[in-house]
Amino acid sequence: MQNKMTTARDIFQSTWEKIKRLERFEIIREVEKGWLPSGRVPFDVRIKKGIATFIVYAEFIQDAEDQVTKYLESMDDSDE
Repeated sequence: MQNKMTTARDIFQSTWEKIKRLERFEIIREVEKGWLPSGRVPFDVRIKKGIATFIVYAEFIQDAEDQVTKYLESMDDSDE
């Protein structure tokens, strides 16, 4: 088995291809009235009347949904 060296160009090209595949999704979730995110928020978020709209960049809608779910669950864990 040959050891293939990865160059900066290869890394850039791979990363650039992934970036080009990303799409913008708006994930809408109901939140408690008065809820505000805390700490580092990895998305743009708009909150109005108990509805949070998360702007997420991902390849697929399911990935975007999973990212928001994981973030909200981590917020719940930090409240305990």
